[in-house]
Amino acid sequence: MLKKLFFLLLSGCLIIPVNRLAAQSASSGKYHSPQEVQQVLKQLGNKSNTKLHQVAVSPGGAPVTVLEIGTNLNDAPAVFVGANFEGNVPLATEGALYFAQMLLDSAIYTQNTKWYILAHPNPDASRDYFAAVKTGAATNMLVINNDADEATDEDGPDDLNSDGMITQMRVKDLEGEYIVSKNDARILDKADKSKGERGEYKVYSEGIDNDLDKLYNEDGVGGVNIGITFPHLFPYTNQEAGRYSGESPETYGIMRFIYDRPNIAMVYTLGTSNFCLVPPKGGRKGGANLESIKIPERYGRMLGIDISKSYSMDEVIEMFKARVPAGMEVTPSMVAGFLGLGATVNPLDEDMVFYKKYAEDYKKFLEAQKFNTDLLDPTPAKDGSFELWAYYHLGVPSFSMCLFSVAKVKEEKKADGEVVSMDDVEKMSTEDFVALGDEKIGAFLKANNAPEQFSAEHVKQMMESGQVTPKMMVGMMKKMPKPEKEGELSEKDKALLAYSEKEPDGKGFVAWQKINHPTLGEVEVGGYAPYLETTPKAELIDSLAKTQLPWLLKLSAQLPKFAIESEKVTDMGAGIYKLEIYVANNGAFPYPTAMGERNSQPAPVILTLAGDFELLEGKMRTPVGSLGANQVKKYIWLLKSKKGDVTATIESAVFTDAVKQIKIGG
Repeated sequence: MLKKLFFLLLSGCLIIPVNRLAAQSASSGKYHSPQEVQQVLKQLGNKSNTKLHQVAVSPGGAPVTVLEIGTNLNDAPAVFVGANFEGNVPLATEGALYFAQMLLDSAIYTQNTKWYILAHPNPDASRDYFAAVKTGAATNMLVINNDADEATDEDGPDDLNSDGMITQMRVKDLEGEYIVSKNDARILDKADKSKGERGEYKVYSEGIDNDLDKLYNEDGVGGVNIGITFPHLFPYTNQEAGRYSGESPETYGIMRFIYDRPNIAMVYTLGTSNFCLVPPKGGRKGGANLESIKIPERYGRMLGIDISKSYSMDEVIEMFKARVPAGMEVTPSMVAGFLGLGATVNPLDEDMVFYKKYAEDYKKFLEAQKFNTDLLDPTPAKDGSFELWAYYHLGVPSFSMCLFSVAKVKEEKKADGEVVSMDDVEKMSTEDFVALGDEKIGAFLKANNAPEQFSAEHVKQMMESGQVTPKMMVGMMKKMPKPEKEGELSEKDKALLAYSEKEPDGKGFVAWQKINHPTLGEVEVGGYAPYLETTPKAELIDSLAKTQLPWLLKLSAQLPKFAIESEKVTDMGAGIYKLEIYVANNGAFPYPTAMGERNSQPAPVILTLAGDFELLEGKMRTPVGSLGANQVKKYIWLLKSKKGDVTATIESAVFTDAVKQIKIGG
């Protein structure tokens, strides 16, 4: 308990003048401490049409709150915005506060859409940035015995060189795995045994083995990283995830809040991944082989097939088409869900269509504002992350955004007659590129680490056949992971070293300093500073948010919009009428997503009829089912009625109801 209190005092979160807090705003060009964030949220929650919900209290005693904007809307879709789940990306929290202020500054954004803003889901970890000694830790203050001894929180970090940061220790050791890089003495590379290299150093986190178990900083204050505690692909082997999803109150409270609000139609995450710019990646090995499907006996009898055989997904789809009502669409997602073919671990192809489209559109959006997109690749979404859970479990479009990343080091332009640059190739026509000739094309491919099978002749053939254009090729090359060039620093080290020398007052890399360690002897302390990759100077907060966050408003404007587009009444005689209604999704997103259809999670859309009539064919409540972006479906009923009105209503827990009066026999 004393250690926890000491931690709170160090982080400056217990004693802050109230009058100073009252002066804070959502966009003041500074990073707000956890208590200041709560004060800003309270101010925003006191405005009209807003409400503050406390969903949990962290193990460290801090409230976890969601700001609702649009409290007057009782029948409207909602967008949930979560930020900084790992707690060590303060820019994401500032982005959420800025975004909330944007929404409140213009009523147009809340006319037909409700918003939920979670700016601070991991307040315990967020304190680290404001502490006297910064570690970059992402864990809250839930007490966990990480090293399975008889004590807890007994081996935390120690600032050996008194610079206010926890970096690394490198120690000369014959059993070490690392050597000093030949390209830059600040960097350690793994020794390559295939080249006859032998390791010289071991690397530890800066600190002292306080509990004498030969481990360093393995059991400090706190223990759970909220950013990796959600159910999808929960990382059981990672101690920082805790024992199970929802063990820590923050995660449970957030999930409970969202599940209690089925009107949430889209989710945004501000953090380190960036689905807006780089679509979510697959490649995980799933538990089901969709090209060799075994049909369970109960379905085999229904389909009249030999269950001892295996079938491809295409074959199973054709079987089901013969058993469902005419016009009903049968998709791989539907079949996989119906047959229970195992958990989905990769984004579905149907959903990748809109992810790729909007990634291309977002890049154009940024380029139009002269925003540099030639940045280090964003961190892939981690197992157990909020953004993956939102897509795979909620079944709604889930977009993430990284507001800051370090720019890549631009290669010096070659002299005339040497290798042509990617930028130049991107602007070329197919004819211009082919005209470069084999030698220059080959040099271009080699300089950019193209796979060996892409020879100059092969690429020219692809160009001339129309399979690819220079712009498409450069786009693919930029997305491909590049093998490191022989004898050079990695692209990431180049970028981080260049950035650290300029932007964070030259303090982004701590120069190695010799220290006499109590158990290891002479060590060197240094390395990249915490928060280097994620947290730019505070004066950049507003410009980064102002440039990028409006894209989320553009995305939310593309939500599905259901309408009764048209209707037709045909008099069949004897008081019997055929009613045809055309339901349209006038939005740019399908409903549900293919993943939502797969897991049957989003609330259904129902088309209902009411009035003084007898229904002869059809249903009073008809599920609309899946409806693609800008798509229309027709529904047919036979009914017996005297002249009068039929009320047709599109009902949903997610979207605003659409009602239309249809005159029968008039």
